[in-house]
Amino acid sequence: MFKKKNVIGIDIGSDAIKIVELKSKKNGFELTNAIVEDLPEDVISEGSIVDYNEVITAIINAFKKGKFSHKNVGAALKGNDVIVKRVQANVPDRKTFDETFRWDAEQYIQMNIEDVNIDYEIIDFDETINQADVILAVARKDLIADAISVLESAKLKPTIIDLEVFTLMNCFEANYGREDEVSLIINIGHTSTLMVYIKNGLYEFSRTVDLGGKNCIEEIQKRMNYVYEDARLKLFDKESLEFDDELKSAVESFNERLATEIKNSINYFYTSTQLVVDKIYVCGGGANIYGLKEYIEKFCEIESVFFNPFANFEVSKNIDQGMLNSNLYRFNVACGLSLRRVDEK
Repeated sequence: MFKKKNVIGIDIGSDAIKIVELKSKKNGFELTNAIVEDLPEDVISEGSIVDYNEVITAIINAFKKGKFSHKNVGAALKGNDVIVKRVQANVPDRKTFDETFRWDAEQYIQMNIEDVNIDYEIIDFDETINQADVILAVARKDLIADAISVLESAKLKPTIIDLEVFTLMNCFEANYGREDEVSLIINIGHTSTLMVYIKNGLYEFSRTVDLGGKNCIEEIQKRMNYVYEDARLKLFDKESLEFDDELKSAVESFNERLATEIKNSINYFYTSTQLVVDKIYVCGGGANIYGLKEYIEKFCEIESVFFNPFANFEVSKNIDQGMLNSNLYRFNVACGLSLRRVDEK
């Protein structure tokens, strides 16, 4: 019975803790629990925990509210000190690839090999030229240690520490399958936006830009003289935005900035790979910012839809549907984590 349990996914974001519990069923998954617990401003910075006590307290409070069935949890690492790359590596001797590649990887990451944990997956191997197509994943050891420490301090059992990129890919495949077309997942967070390009269920490329919902809030504050919380609430207030030209202009200014960054990333991706993005999937806490999805579609000239993390799942009657609807696109990372099994390595 223990081996059939799914990990409880905990997404420690820069503005909130999001937790998801799934139950494996014969024909898929059921969402049995979902909780959002807001964090005070600036307790997380660039993916690193600044105020441990605040984060631990938020996780404890969320678990009390959620009444989760067990304490085996997983978390995702994010930020500029987490690297995922698809590289072509020379393989003089495949038998010793594991040993040699870990040291060769230093040339791809520009970080001290002693300070990071490295993992990789060989996607393809061409024996005629002794070259491997490899997905390389790197995370600083101290980030991993911090995540484990916070979860253990909250009296939980961390069993999986994953990367945000892969949790989004897991969630996408569970809902939309392995599509032959090129899909771009855009996860709009509080302080940054992550773009993940995938094809046939495989990682192609990713990029993070330092623009998120917080930048839009600050734009509103600057123009309207609002306090932070009032400005934050205006992000999603369709009625206020439609009848206040100055407020609408502030939000649209941010939308244009982010949409331009996304378009530039798509152009770079095409130049590097000659692959054309067929569809964009938008998620994250900033997904519902007024008019943002439409701006992305207009600037990039690519069909853009919301990425529903539970589109292919049953939803328990015990779930607060109002809470779920208003926070739906914030759960993608936590959902991707909760698809993993407790006994997975």
